[in-house]
Amino acid sequence: MSTASVSLPRRLARPEISAEIPQSTLEAVAPELANTHLDYIREGLECVGPDMLRVLAGIKAEPVSNVLPKELSIIVNNLSSDMPTHMFAVFSSRQPAAARRRVTLFPAHNLVFATHCANLPILPTPTPAFPECAGQEIKVPVVPLCIPAPEAFPQLSTFLYTKRIDHLLGSLMPVATPPQLYLDDPTTVMPILTEFAEKLAATYTAQALLLHISNVHGTWRNAVALGIADERLWCALDVAWEVLLTSLAISTGKPHLMTEIA
Repeated sequence: MSTASVSLPRRLARPEISAEIPQSTLEAVAPELANTHLDYIREGLECVGPDMLRVLAGIKAEPVSNVLPKELSIIVNNLSSDMPTHMFAVFSSRQPAAARRRVTLFPAHNLVFATHCANLPILPTPTPAFPECAGQEIKVPVVPLCIPAPEAFPQLSTFLYTKRIDHLLGSLMPVATPPQLYLDDPTTVMPILTEFAEKLAATYTAQALLLHISNVHGTWRNAVALGIADERLWCALDVAWEVLLTSLAISTGKPHLMTEIA
């Protein structure tokens, strides 16, 4: 990847995304929670989200043929929390219509996504599954999900389950990010940010930094497309973008660009 032909925005724009979720979306996945305050549901999910994520890690799905099925059989190996309700068939919105569509499957819990994604399509109603032992097979509906950057979907999905900004930054950055950069206002800790950016510039090539920048940009585009308004997510994206752009400017011998257009 050449740096000569790359044009990057100085900052990642925060679109006007409503923190409210359409009532129809919530009613479709959990009608019993339709009158419950959204913040209360999200707080509850934040407590159980990591356990739900561990259930997903133990899922095995049957191979998919050329035709995407409406339902898929999966084997559940972890019964420590709620069972997944759907299988997202994620594909790129940038793929030409005539091209053979490349699809990646991700098991998911409908409530996690329905309470965070304002632009989520209405999900089909799943059949409740209560496996009695590990290794048992259940069936879940398959939901096509068209997003700009499918390769960046896993870290965004993981964040919705854990809400851990440090883990998200760990998946976006080459090395661990100093906590001061996301626990405090980054504009008040510029010396720490600059020092961290200089460390990255001295350790990684411009091409390597561009790969991480592309990953951050893909995560941002997915968040916009899905309509996610979570403040911690946007904080992580802002920090990662500022550090990586500063690092790239230093690596390419153009650190002045960051101050000229700040």
